[in-house]
Amino acid sequence: MILKYWRLKPTIYFFLNESEPSDIIREKLCNSENPLICYSSVRDEMVMTEKRILIADRKGIFGKKIRYISIPYNSITFYKVGMVGGFDLDAEILLNLRGNIKIQLRFLRSKEIKDSIHKAYEIITSFFICRN
Repeated sequence: MILKYWRLKPTIYFFLNESEPSDIIREKLCNSENPLICYSSVRDEMVMTEKRILIADRKGIFGKKIRYISIPYNSITFYKVGMVGGFDLDAEILLNLRGNIKIQLRFLRSKEIKDSIHKAYEIITSFFICRN
């Protein structure tokens, strides 16, 4: 019963702005993968390619331990995008994956993030809907 409860709550990752992929995340990409857009926070990083979403989640006090989360677009069963607007302080993308796994990508509000979220939405839509 407890396991069922944990699956209903999404795992949340926060990002501050659009950025260039670091060498650490670039080395985890396949030769045939090209970064389309990348987001970063103080410690974590996410890159969207034409094949998947790859998140580098730093752990520990100094952030030396890194957990990599790879989400192929074909594992997404449902997604929702909440755009920045009004009094909202952030935008979000909620991904529902096979196995009832939920991942929430939250983007803190900034001038650039509104356009950036639209790019992320277009990438997910083009690989989830248009290529399936």
